Amino acid sequence: MRPFSFASIATASGDQATLVVDGRHYRLDKLGLGLAPGGLRGLMDDWDGLLAKVEPVIERLAGDHGEDAAFVAAPRLVAPLRFPNKLVCVGAVYSDHLAQFGLPPERWDRMPMFLRPPTTSIVGPGPTIVIPPTTEQFDWEIELAVVIGRRLTQGDEAAARQAIAGYSIGIDFSCRDLLHPEGRGGVDLVRAKAQDGMAPLGPGVVPAQFVGDVQKLALKLWVNDRLRQDGTTANMLFPVAEQIATISQYITLEPGDVVFTGSPAGSAEGDYLKPGDQIRAEIEHVGVLDLEIVSPADAVARRQPELV
Repeated sequence: MRPFSFASIATASGDQATLVVDGRHYRLDKLGLGLAPGGLRGLMDDWDGLLAKVEPVIERLAGDHGEDAAFVAAPRLVAPLRFPNKLVCVGAVYSDHLAQFGLPPERWDRMPMFLRPPTTSIVGPGPTIVIPPTTEQFDWEIELAVVIGRRLTQGDEAAARQAIAGYSIGIDFSCRDLLHPEGRGGVDLVRAKAQDGMAPLGPGVVPAQFVGDVQKLALKLWVNDRLRQDGTTANMLFPVAEQIATISQYITLEPGDVVFTGSPAGSAEGDYLKPGDQIRAEIEHVGVLDLEIVSPADAVARRQPELV
């Protein structure tokens, strides 16, 4: 079958889910499939049903050149899943990333994981990354994002694979100077990693069937056209299915939840982000996420007008 993906776009009536075929966006609620208006999150509760409904129209849309009534000529992309119930992040995953920070490149006894508040931390493509005024060491980590399509609790790796709906691209932005606060507080993941806009996601969700072997994907990230991360999921110490199964032993994963699965080597070492920097993140078979770093003042000045 011809590959397709899903996305969400901004419209005057709110976020709307789209079907993406050959790079063209089609409003799902206008394809005659009986799907209600709204963003992609509202359709994730019946992921298998969604796939069954769209598959028969893929070949028809592949021959379309913008004449279909559902076609969106100039889509304004937002995060495909702006408000998941949970955004779970896993750390200490890639052997080369551990080595970059002077740590033994081997599995930890317990897989580190933490929850990141998603309501304001998840943003979409474009000039959406506002440097927090609280940091002077703002950097990047590209991550394969797993989107959950079936409820999973205390599952094994086979069940975890079945629970995965698809994949997207996530960036784990970090305020390195806020990670280890003074005093006895330990690691501060809220200030360092969970401020507004620090978990961009997109550009869409690619169904798992089109991604192939998830443990053989190339990940690349450029800052101002300079390649800064060039890794592969083959270097994961905790493979994707094991990550999902492990999380489900402690937290029930639900349709629409997102898991950031760790980052390879190449995050900043003294060369931190500044307003105007351009980021391009690419994961093989998943897509490309383009972002721009802006200052708080620029974010206000460049705020896009309401759609009409």
